[in-house]
Formats: sequence, structure tokens, C-alpha cells
Amino acid sequence: MNENDLNEFKTEFEAMKKQVFDNCDDGSCETPQESFDDYPDYVRAIYAEVMPPVKSGIYFSRWDIKGMAAELDEHILMDTRERMFQHYMRFISTKQDMLDVIEQFNKHIDMKCDLYREYMDRYPSTKEIFDIKIQKANRAKEFLQKILVDFF
Repeated sequence: MNENDLNEFKTEFEAMKKQVFDNCDDGSCETPQESFDDYPDYVRAIYAEVMPPVKSGIYFSRWDIKGMAAELDEHILMDTRERMFQHYMRFISTKQDMLDVIEQFNKHIDMKCDLYREYMDRYPSTKEIFDIKIQKANRAKEFLQKILVDFF
């Protein structure tokens, strides 16, 4: 490929991008998100407080959610994290179901915190970074217990 071909390709790509995304600055072209309107308030609260890594110190990947559900004999198809979380929370109908879900969250949080502690031992300069994440993770675990008390 010579430089002329690359320039032509770039021009075609920019034209295609403009055609597809033109007039989308106002967000009107975004795909509609499934809302939490059909779910109890605690599902929305957990998604807002525990799922974002900036708040909980832990990133729950799609595979993590799928694995947590599999531990409870729930099978979830791969999808977006939000939808997978919603499907994971769908089967909760009793206090015991919620206890099982919280146990899975706590188990996963503890596993990640153990990894953080190992990194802190191996790389002492990361201690202050991982200390913050562990503190957030402990707050997330406390929040889950609060949800259990408040809603069940």
C-alpha cells in the first residue's frame, strides 16, 4: 500500500463515519438501555454503589458475574454487564436468595482484595493505591449488608 491508497482509505473512512454518526451529538443515536424500572430499588442501589469500580474498588467483569451466577446454579448468557447484572438479580425472591447473592459478592471481593494484598507485598510502591481499593471494597461489603437489613 502506498501513501495515496492510505489517504484514499482515510477519506472513505471519514465519509462513512460522518454518514453514520452525523447529527448524533445530542445522544439521539445511542442505543436504548434497558432500565431498572421493573426491578426493586435494591437492585438499582447495588448497581450504583457496588458495580462501579470507582466506588467499590473492584471491577466485576461479565465473566465474574457469569461465574457468581453459576455458583448459584443460575445460567446467564454473555451480554452487557448491566444486563447480565439484571439477569443475575432477577431470581432473588427471598432473604435466603439475597444472602446467597451477597455471599457471592463478598467471596469475589475477598478474592480481589487478596490479589491486591499480594501486589502490595510484591510491589511496595503500590501500597497506597491498593489500600484505597481495599477500603472501598470493605465499604461495598458493608453496603451489601445494609441492603440486606433495609430491604429484607
